Amino acid sequence: MQKRSSVLVGVTGLLLMATTVPAFAADEPTAPTSRVAPPMVEDGAPVEPGSVTDKPSAGAVIGSDGGGALEEDAPIPGETEGAAEDTDPVFPGKPGDELFPDARTCETARFAHISRNTQNTMSVKYKTFVKNDLNYAVDFKFTSKKSGTTNVGASINISGEVKVLWLGKLKVDVNGSVSRSWTSELGVETGGKVKAHSTVKGDYGIMKENVYGYVALQHSNCSIGAKQYMEVWAPYREGWRISG
Repeated sequence: MQKRSSVLVGVTGLLLMATTVPAFAADEPTAPTSRVAPPMVEDGAPVEPGSVTDKPSAGAVIGSDGGGALEEDAPIPGETEGAAEDTDPVFPGKPGDELFPDARTCETARFAHISRNTQNTMSVKYKTFVKNDLNYAVDFKFTSKKSGTTNVGASINISGEVKVLWLGKLKVDVNGSVSRSWTSELGVETGGKVKAHSTVKGDYGIMKENVYGYVALQHSNCSIGAKQYMEVWAPYREGWRISG
């Protein structure tokens, strides 16, 4: 799965006014794409090439619950950094009034700006594994047995209004599947063939769209006020990560 790299569509017309940002009242995703991604396999995972599937064998060895802490920002196979864009957005002003006809005037409003589309990560909600001590490969099956929720958030405390602002920005400019809140499903399966004398691990979790940028205020003279920088994330899908 590849990272979306089209962070900004240009420097003109990027303003997302707080009054025009969609409300996104529904907590769960409504995008036509499947909630669950195909199983993702890390490079070097001890599985037979091409064997990983979302329809595991009926007689496969069942995964055991994994121990250890759950990772909030586990890497997603195939994800890379997006394109960087540090240029401030340009907001076209309106003609001035009768006293100052050559002046530019803009609506005073807060906006969000993406400076960098960072690597997406997974918030792990369940861990499992299968250990194969035999001299040949065996079928394995993992089933998600624990659920969890991931919400839109930021590296600093922000208001609900700013979260909605960021959610609208992400949805329009980066990933149309982002959601305010996402709760992972139970009973989602994956499987394949684990190689001889190997241990295959499975993490089930929610994928997070991650960006870095700032929120600022555009003044009536079209100038930009102090910028508040932050990392921002929003959930957009869930699925299995297979590793060794």
